[in-house]
Amino acid sequence: MNFTKHLFLMTSMALPDITARTFSRYLGKSEGYYGSITAQNLDISTNSLLFLAEVLDHKNSLSPNKRITELQSMIAQEVARRMQKLDTENEVIRKLVIRSVAKTYMERDQLFSAPPIVIC
Repeated sequence: MNFTKHLFLMTSMALPDITARTFSRYLGKSEGYYGSITAQNLDISTNSLLFLAEVLDHKNSLSPNKRITELQSMIAQEVARRMQKLDTENEVIRKLVIRSVAKTYMERDQLFSAPPIVIC
């Protein structure tokens, strides 16, 4: 079973009311998206995976569910795997890009600061 079908199966177990049409909307696409990509044996786009992770985060905040957390982990692993398979045969360049992504993330995380609190 390919990743796309496995993701739909796992999502339907976490969210029992899901259909192919609602799954497509949760991917940020039109209602026919899932049917179209499965018929063509294509992968879900990375942007759609990230959109789904955000939808799942919202659903999980409303009603915590262990399966949703597992789904988000599965999505994160797939996105990370895709990043490892950049369209370059040059391992030095691939590592450079991945390090840059990690560095950017760390720098962004360090720039965050809480607003000051003023006590009168």
